Amino acid sequence: MVKGVTRRVIVVQPDNRALFEQAIFLVRDHSMPQREVVREACRIADRYLLGAVRPIKRRYGIWQMAGAFLLGIGLASIAWISAIWIL
Repeated sequence: MVKGVTRRVIVVQPDNRALFEQAIFLVRDHSMPQREVVREACRIADRYLLGAVRPIKRRYGIWQMAGAFLLGIGLASIAWISAIWIL
């Protein structure tokens, strides 16, 4: 059985189509003015594009990891030498 449903849809097509061709929004509240709904859909699409275009920032650089490794070796060595002197 096929049931017909009518929905209010906003389709946003960006100027730069490198990431996506179009964004489709299904509108839930029919009482909002059309201009507000379109503005909100464009704002969400722009926010997504800004988040997707940002370069990926590494949490730790190679020098930070090497420094942490050397610090760990140094602390382990001090603990080992201290344990030998105590015994």
